[in-house]
Amino acid sequence: MGKYIYNAFSLILFFWECQFCILLFMFKHKKRKYFILRYIGCVIAGTLLSYAVAMVNTEFSGEFHLLTRVLCYCAISSLNLATLFVCYKEPTYEILLCWCCGTAVYQISNKLYPLIQNFAGIDDKTTISLFDNTHIMWYDWLIFLSFHLSVQLVLAKIFNRKEFLNADKATTRNIVLVAVVTLFCVNGLICVARIYETESFALNIIIKLFTVGFGLTILIISKYIFIQNRQKQEMNIIKELWRQEKMQFKSIKANIDFINSKCHDLKHVFAKFEGKMDVAEIEELKWAMNFYDKTVKTGNDILDVVLCEKIVLCDEYGINLSCLADGSRLDMLSVSQTYSLFSNIIDNAITALKKVKDEEKRIITLSVKNTVEGVEIEEYNYFEGALALTDGLPQTIKEDKARHGYGMKSMKYIVENHGGIFTVTAEEDIFDVKIKLPYKTA
Repeated sequence: MGKYIYNAFSLILFFWECQFCILLFMFKHKKRKYFILRYIGCVIAGTLLSYAVAMVNTEFSGEFHLLTRVLCYCAISSLNLATLFVCYKEPTYEILLCWCCGTAVYQISNKLYPLIQNFAGIDDKTTISLFDNTHIMWYDWLIFLSFHLSVQLVLAKIFNRKEFLNADKATTRNIVLVAVVTLFCVNGLICVARIYETESFALNIIIKLFTVGFGLTILIISKYIFIQNRQKQEMNIIKELWRQEKMQFKSIKANIDFINSKCHDLKHVFAKFEGKMDVAEIEELKWAMNFYDKTVKTGNDILDVVLCEKIVLCDEYGINLSCLADGSRLDMLSVSQTYSLFSNIIDNAITALKKVKDEEKRIITLSVKNTVEGVEIEEYNYFEGALALTDGLPQTIKEDKARHGYGMKSMKYIVENHGGIFTVTAEEDIFDVKIKLPYKTA
């Protein structure tokens, strides 16, 4: 390799190690057909191209050294990015975000170690040892490699995502912006700054601290982009559920009004035929008419509809719904919010109680009362089995976890959006939901 050996070793090592760091963020992503062959081919091609880039960097080490150096490192970064597109079948925004995270992890691990050396009084330009400026022992290599690998694995563990992004313009725009900034800073500012590290100890430390800080910033921003994207996705699902619940409310209200009207008319007709029917038939018809003619009056028409609907549903499953509610001051909630909040409260309780075998425990207790500070809503019911709380909310027990679990999130969002407090507890075999909503201000 001759005069190219130093640059070649440096650039090839950069390509390999950066590729490893990026792969730490790509494990769960969809691979293309013949992935192993594709990846091996890309690594071989990348290694050869890195050597070619090293030759160019060596030959133009004079007047245009800075520009050549930047272009060479940009080329290696492009090779890493190209490898991902060749080997993985993922959208561009997913690949770019993983590339940014991997590149950031590489920069942190490669600057943190020499930074420790510098603070220990060791010249990182002459040795990899943490203890001696003159000799390198076998265990120095072990410490060196172990440190880099440990930092890379820990950072990947902390900042790796368990889920994929949901495509939208804002997320894609933010990721592209982060990728451009990463490319510019890593292969521009940091790459050029390294040339001046030897000019002074203070400058050397500042450059390394900046690199580590920049890498952490990219990782944190990437994490924030994912969290923001997930929240936006959840809100879209919640809004769609609200839309469906609003349509359901209108349909149910119309049906209840129609049934109550017909039951009222049927009572007058029934009076004419009462003497022509046996006792059993009379009692059965009376029970049916009284059941469907139940009118719940809480001072809030929407809450009345919800309770009327859920009383019928509870009766079907042998569940007793005990309710003491004053909904006269729930005007801080919209129609859809009121229906969604109370429907989800009772539906979750019904789901839990359907698994309770003891009939005496198949009870839903709901209260809505007005206090000095605001409206207090509480519901509690029994449940069986283990119930885990995550971020203060119970984990869904339904198989379709991607779709379900938004009922509780919807409730919490509604309450907190109105400045209220939403708390859930699950102690022994009792599940308790407490909500405090401040009154609507004029």
